[in-house]
Amino acid sequence: MDEKQKCNKYEAFFTFRDEEAFYKHIETCPDCKEEHEKYQKVSALVKEVAPAYLEKQRKNKTNLLKRAACFALILTGFVGLMGYKIYEDNSYQMNYIEDSYVYSMGLPTDNYGFLEI
Repeated sequence: MDEKQKCNKYEAFFTFRDEEAFYKHIETCPDCKEEHEKYQKVSALVKEVAPAYLEKQRKNKTNLLKRAACFALILTGFVGLMGYKIYEDNSYQMNYIEDSYVYSMGLPTDNYGFLEI
């Protein structure tokens, strides 16, 4: 091979050939061997960084779930209090049968102040 020409068979061997032919070519070709070493270094760096990245992603998801749980708890409490307030307002009207117009006329009424037949 000429000094000016660089081997460009690395991707083809890596993709289309079997593992034995690939490593055989790497042993004989210094250009492909150099490229393979670069990829090995990158692969090692990715493997080294992956656990830290995954831990960060897990923490982000955990924080998001905590926020969602707090929001759901606050929303549930608010809705519960508003529902209780509405119930309390309506029960006030239903508990005082004496204020019923039908009751004031002396007619028989049920628990809600309606005319009992």
